[in-house]
Amino acid sequence: MPATPALPFPLFQPGSEPGWEIVSSERKFENPHVSVDLNRYLTPGRREKPQPWMVVGRKAAVAIAPRLADGRFVLISQERLPVRQTMWEFPAGQIDTETTCESIAATALNEMREEAGLALDPENGQLTPMGWFFPSQGFTDECVYLFHAEPVCVVSQPEPEGSEHISAVRFASAGELRGMIAENEITNALSLALFARMAAKGLL
Repeated sequence: MPATPALPFPLFQPGSEPGWEIVSSERKFENPHVSVDLNRYLTPGRREKPQPWMVVGRKAAVAIAPRLADGRFVLISQERLPVRQTMWEFPAGQIDTETTCESIAATALNEMREEAGLALDPENGQLTPMGWFFPSQGFTDECVYLFHAEPVCVVSQPEPEGSEHISAVRFASAGELRGMIAENEITNALSLALFARMAAKGLL
């Protein structure tokens, strides 16, 4: 059986830094995907007067860098409606259940299979947690958990959800991945964050 991530791994805890306080919060909009709140904060450096800020709430998410046994990474080509562009990305998706180590890891494995048709190698596969990042910290509270999966196997065709359109899957070496980033062929935050985290950890 494939190894599971070392559990527990650290989770982001909003407000864990001392000196932060939400004085008031007014919900302006809500649907199943996002919420918009006007919050007023006391911060570590501004204690005298609450600071207003409009915050878009989103579910936590995962992003996974899958790697084949030969060292190549797996990217997907996905249409992104807000920017009207088809983008090369690593598999990713939102966490639809309570955010625990187990649900985060399960979501990572599910997204890898749904979006790229991949699964961990049944003998030696490892799903390694690599922390989290904030894709737009001045706009939304969304937190994306990062993973490295190696080795992975192609087990099926991608089966994206109805709202997604994935047109291609691409295998890229570390050098090709670096070149795609240098040439602005990869521009999305989650893929850039994964590359940076893997480079920092000596995985490239």
